[in-house]
Amino acid sequence: YPFGNKEHIAHDFYFVKCNPGHTVRLQKSNFPPEPGLIRGHQKDRGTVYSVLCHHTGHGKIPGKSDGKMAWYSYGGKEHQTRDFSYIVIQPPRTPYFPQPQPHYPPQPHYPPQPQYPPQPQYPPQPPAYYPPSQQPPSYPGYPGGYAPSPAGPAPPQGLAHGMKVRFRCTKTNKNMRLTNANMVDGHGGNGKFATFVVHVIGPGQYCFQNAVGGWLALKGSRATGTTVYRDPDTIFLLHLNPGDGSVSLECQSCPGWFLAVKRDGSTKVIWAERKPSTKFFPQVVQ
Repeated sequence: YPFGNKEHIAHDFYFVKCNPGHTVRLQKSNFPPEPGLIRGHQKDRGTVYSVLCHHTGHGKIPGKSDGKMAWYSYGGKEHQTRDFSYIVIQPPRTPYFPQPQPHYPPQPHYPPQPQYPPQPQYPPQPPAYYPPSQQPPSYPGYPGGYAPSPAGPAPPQGLAHGMKVRFRCTKTNKNMRLTNANMVDGHGGNGKFATFVVHVIGPGQYCFQNAVGGWLALKGSRATGTTVYRDPDTIFLLHLNPGDGSVSLECQSCPGWFLAVKRDGSTKVIWAERKPSTKFFPQVVQ
């Protein structure tokens, strides 16, 4: 890999593997980056992207880019070019097949309906979110202190913007934490690494920032942390599990992949199926 005007060799690396139905394509550098890019992090530049450099004189060579310039290594040196393409992993798309519209005969004409008096006004419904001081009563087996809602990617009652929560792991019975080294595991206590501030990005879309400023993220096949605000990999969809009152976190940039904590406390991602390791019990911190 290229760095500091030199070519370096590393034995600790990952292959990029697509899930069934996903496709890999090239996107020219004159278009802005989009979700699905393969990202890395460089201490002196921040986020970098995996690219393919064209017309280098040495062939098409993989490299890295900061969005403006690309670098690749060849012959023991680091080279740069502006002629490159992003490597983009695109999820499967559902094909659209238009259905023929049925033909209905003309409807008969009915006399006008009678006018009825106005209906009585009912008191307003409770809000979708509750501040910590107005939590609904607790339910058995649901330590978060709020009632379960129907299953699906909808925000659970009780998780409001700015609220502090901890996520107790089903397998380790301890809290999930994000350390200073951007490591995520299930051995957290009640400290600053395991306490997250809720950020509501959109309907059912959440980001979680711990008390030291790190953002929980899913990058590739591992859970990690980042300091980049609104990084697409930090946005999660919350799914409620009414059977036990737990929640599951689905990565928005990789639809269908859920964050999981194994019995030894390490993390992984699981496709589609919500196994016990993907379930967390949110606890509101007053």
